[in-house]
Amino acid sequence: MARITVEDCEKVVNNRFDLVVLAAQRTRQILAGDAVTIDADDEKKPVIALREIAARAVSVDDLKEAAINSFRSFLPSEDEEEDPYDISEEDTYNPYEGLSVKAIEKEGVQVVSENEIENSDGDRIDLGDSDSSEVGGE
Repeated sequence: MARITVEDCEKVVNNRFDLVVLAAQRTRQILAGDAVTIDADDEKKPVIALREIAARAVSVDDLKEAAINSFRSFLPSEDEEEDPYDISEEDTYNPYEGLSVKAIEKEGVQVVSENEIENSDGDRIDLGDSDSSEVGGE
């Protein structure tokens, strides 16, 4: 039984910290039931993982991808790419949604129709005619 050293693995993975993450990921895969790709000789799982990495019996790129995905709380779907700046209606909260203007004003909030909005200079901004009796509703 040949002894595995970190120097043997550093020929494949340059960074020791990356090596730890990759060996831990490969150990998890072996414990989950993945087939061992080298002669195990009744060794412990982390030693087997390091020997596989040193022998290039497993793909380092695949281990990196698997390690990254294991740390994610969600996996992005390949067919749908979301715009991080797109705010959907589900992501916003309007505490006055569905209330009438009178009910909102009763709470002490001044309600201004969209055609009465002013910019920071005090100039009126014309947004067209908007005469709704509910806020946030359709």
